[in-house]
Amino acid sequence: MGRRRRRVIRIVKRTLPKVFSCPRCGVIAVRVSRTGDSDTVACGSCGLKYSYSPPPKKENIDLYNEFVDMFMAGKVGA
Repeated sequence: MGRRRRRVIRIVKRTLPKVFSCPRCGVIAVRVSRTGDSDTVACGSCGLKYSYSPPPKKENIDLYNEFVDMFMAGKVGA
């Protein structure tokens, strides 16, 4: 008689997204691009854009959240 096989349990590691939804048009097309002298948050669909200069030392998701907060306050775009 053989012994029972043990069931393999896989642990799924969740990662942060790289593409976000646009607060103006609602399309999932906002990317955060990082260069040496500035960070830019831009929508590929409607062209909404904001540039951080000098770049803060934050994660992409934090820059996106600040971008959405500024848009809702009326400081970015129109």
